[in-house]
Amino acid sequence: MDLTKLRTFCSIARKGNFSAVAEDLFMSQSAVSQQIQALERRYGVVLFDRGSKGATLTEPGRILFEKAQKMLDIEDEINHEFDDLRGLKGGELHVGASTTVGNYLMPFYLGEFKRLFPDVKVSLIVENTRIIEDQLLAGLFQLAMVEHEVQNPSLIREPIERDELILFVSPQHPWADQGSITKEELMEEPFITREQGSGTRDVIEETLAEKGVTKLNVAMELGNSSAIKTAVQAGLGVSILSRRAIEPQLKSGIIRQVSIHEVILERDFYLITVAERYASPASTKFMEMLRDSDAYRLLAPSV
Repeated sequence: MDLTKLRTFCSIARKGNFSAVAEDLFMSQSAVSQQIQALERRYGVVLFDRGSKGATLTEPGRILFEKAQKMLDIEDEINHEFDDLRGLKGGELHVGASTTVGNYLMPFYLGEFKRLFPDVKVSLIVENTRIIEDQLLAGLFQLAMVEHEVQNPSLIREPIERDELILFVSPQHPWADQGSITKEELMEEPFITREQGSGTRDVIEETLAEKGVTKLNVAMELGNSSAIKTAVQAGLGVSILSRRAIEPQLKSGIIRQVSIHEVILERDFYLITVAERYASPASTKFMEMLRDSDAYRLLAPSV
């Protein structure tokens, strides 16, 4: 039995989408389809109903999915035990991260880990905070870093580092030379924000609400920081993002920082894990690295 095909099959069963799984696995959609077709030929059944809304399991597909998960769990247990024997002369490190952490911090942390342990295979999944929570609980990786407190009580969270959030505008905006604005002015101005489920959006809304900014005039929701920066530069509104995400643009002058009177926006980045779930030697070592404050400060550039 080719366990690679079973892993691909289980991924499609969870996501309900061939193309999404192909992208996650860095494969063509055709190659993914061929793996499923090989399984269907082996068992003489159809495993998925393929429709406009995605791929759903047939009755034979549900039977195989239940059994395949058990087989893959056994395979994972064998690999984990062998990893223990080998130490870090092999094995894998799978990490999840919410958008800001994944784009601006995690590559430095993983790069340092890879330098120290070159034989460990490293992978990173970047999504918004809510999706990362779901994927961590589903077992796609053993640890993650996110930019907002998590919701599920099964998750353990540890604050790792503080982050500053900055209100910014285009150089042509009336606030650009003003330096500071009031909370009332902020509530009236067209505001560009991240999508629902974004940790950045959640912490901004919660912190502003605590400071008396009860409602933002949301003019646009965008799925990543790059799109937001471009929209602000184009004069479509104002926004708030991590200083790490906008520092190059601030230094070049293509956007301007603006203070909010009596409001300071900060948040923690959190390491999250699932309570009582096995952690591989590679995951354990990486978490130790993140918890070591002295080493941690050396990994990513300061801003």
